[in-house]
Amino acid sequence: MVDLNTLNIDPAVLHKISKSSALKLSVLPISEQNGVVIVAVPEIFPERLLTDVRFILGTKKIKPIPVSRDNIVAAIHHFYATRPKSR
Repeated sequence: MVDLNTLNIDPAVLHKISKSSALKLSVLPISEQNGVVIVAVPEIFPERLLTDVRFILGTKKIKPIPVSRDNIVAAIHHFYATRPKSR
């Protein structure tokens, strides 16, 4: 399982999903590799969640990584509070 507290997330990746959408869905974009967005998702989630994330990101290329919902929510609050504001 991924420890979200040890990650250094690129602000450009965070900008792919708004904080409000991340909280609503309990997901966190954590990186992008070769056009695939790696997203922390709850350990148990409805199949519709991946469809919603793909729609928000505008891509079919995502890799879900299971993380506890509590850790995702805490990480969302941490990372979105520290990211630089959009201009």
